Amino acid sequence: MNKDKSFNPGIKISVFFVFFAAVFFALGVWQIERGQNKQQVLDAFNTAIKAEPSLLSSNSGKWQRIYVAGIFDESRQILIDNIIFRGRVGFKVFTPFIVEDSNKLLLVDRGWIEQESLRANLPTININSPSAELSGLLVKPELGFVLSEDLISTTWPKISQTQSLDYLVDEYAEELYPFVLVAEPTFQDALNYMEVIPTNMPPVKHYGYALQWFTMFLVLCGMYIYFGLRNKNYEK
Repeated sequence: MNKDKSFNPGIKISVFFVFFAAVFFALGVWQIERGQNKQQVLDAFNTAIKAEPSLLSSNSGKWQRIYVAGIFDESRQILIDNIIFRGRVGFKVFTPFIVEDSNKLLLVDRGWIEQESLRANLPTININSPSAELSGLLVKPELGFVLSEDLISTTWPKISQTQSLDYLVDEYAEELYPFVLVAEPTFQDALNYMEVIPTNMPPVKHYGYALQWFTMFLVLCGMYIYFGLRNKNYEK
């Protein structure tokens, strides 16, 4: 009996290895890139929230702290559905704010309010002091996970399955600023303040996923080498 120790994994195993090794390695690199992007977002956010507020203008940008004066329009509020706060279900309340010396609207996130026991009964969301001076953080919400194909109801106050301005902008005839102002809880009609979270997944989780993909890549390499070098017995 002879033992052939030459590297010969076979065509099928080689094709399998090349395909999945490329996939695992690419996924690992992708997760590292996502982690780096999230870190950039966090760095930009942390820098922005430490800055002094500036007057809202056409040059204002995402994560910027601003202050603004104007009048709330309580007749056209939007309730963002299915928002969990401290273990309870409720709504975020977006109220249009007519910016002083401007014909544009700024949607203001006034905070969270609990859902009534009967879903059909909407919570009270009146404005006691329409004229206000506000300060807060400008955000640009994404579409997010939605539970219904009907994203926005038809009557005011409207219930929306998304916070994305790409959809909310169609509910108003006036031009909207391209951001939502998360108002600081210092004005009279503020609701429960929800802290702004700049990213839904921290960079370290992406790096953890990257480690998993690279580990799978290394295991696959080890298996490929094992099958390629395993002894084969041949009859004389």
